[in-house]
Amino acid sequence: MQGLLSDLPLMGILELVNATRQTGTLDVKADVPYTVAFTGGEIVGGGILDWLGVDAIQASPMLPTSGSFEFKPSAVTGSPLAPYGHFTTDWARASDEWEQVCAVIGSPSRVYQGDVPLFDGPEGRSVRAAVKQAELPLFEVAQVLADAVRQGRAEPTGRFAWHSLRLRSGTTRTSPSPVAAALNGERNLGEVIAGGLDERSVREYLLTEIRAGLRFPGSGWVLRDLIWEQNHLG
Repeated sequence: MQGLLSDLPLMGILELVNATRQTGTLDVKADVPYTVAFTGGEIVGGGILDWLGVDAIQASPMLPTSGSFEFKPSAVTGSPLAPYGHFTTDWARASDEWEQVCAVIGSPSRVYQGDVPLFDGPEGRSVRAAVKQAELPLFEVAQVLADAVRQGRAEPTGRFAWHSLRLRSGTTRTSPSPVAAALNGERNLGEVIAGGLDERSVREYLLTEIRAGLRFPGSGWVLRDLIWEQNHLG
């Protein structure tokens, strides 16, 4: 089963797979590419590239308006993440509310500092780092930070979690650029930006490269955060 999302909304595809109790993987090729794994019509896994689990699925747009899909029956095992109806209801809510949260914070990668637990250290933290520290759901921590930002209790530091990435020259899959020329595997992206390259250009370069096939540990969450930042920070 495959087709265009403009012809068949994703929600209809999910409902069909659930109603017919199919087992396999749904591959969504959209602005944010992701997969959803089913066993007997129940959602048991999925995510964005190598970022997998409930947080990753709920950070994926549930109603993309363009792109394509393909469902491949295959041997998938696992326990349901939640009853299908409950899971998709929570996913729909999170999908809508993520956009509202990121309109305030930019993305879970943006580092904030302020009078807020988990973000009150001298250098602040990103939501990504705070989640690792507290072992809480990503969306829950992002909501807390967004509320603090609205109240004027936290401010961005100018840093992002993806600034710590070190990419080597020669990994470029698209046209050469000043960003690619600055990569040597020794300086991280934050240092490359501090050296004079425009942050927007570095973000666009990294996003283009991941979409072209560049992979590294964490490429899934980096892709998701870069797209949020592109949409909300320009």
